[in-house]
Amino acid sequence: MDSSVDQPKPEHLAQERLNLMERKIERRPTREELEDHNVLRKTNVAPALQAKEMELQRSRLEDKLEHKLEARPTREELEERSVLKKSNVAPALQAKELELERSRLEDKLEHMLERRPTADELVEQHILTPEDEQAIGLAKEQ
Repeated sequence: MDSSVDQPKPEHLAQERLNLMERKIERRPTREELEDHNVLRKTNVAPALQAKEMELQRSRLEDKLEHKLEARPTREELEERSVLKKSNVAPALQAKELELERSRLEDKLEHMLERRPTADELVEQHILTPEDEQAIGLAKEQ
């Protein structure tokens, strides 16, 4: 058997590789696409200086964050300004504490309204006049 039939010629292999490379180059993403996918950085700095630029940006960001944290108001200041509630309860239970306090206030208000004197009782105690009682009755009807 002839071995030249089984193996491709070197010129043919070189042409196939060339065609393959051309196809890959045609499908290669553009610089903008690579920047959009964060493969390349959007910068005008020389590649040799990009690492230093990133280090400088990070350092500036750390300094800015540190400054903001130092300027942040304390818990006591926030409580004085009524931004935070003064509470000795764990943060996970603070919502329940507020709910309980609201429920207590509702119960207290309901109890006080139940004990509230009627208009007749206020007339008897000379707090309201009969005319006031009539005005209250008219206002209720409307």
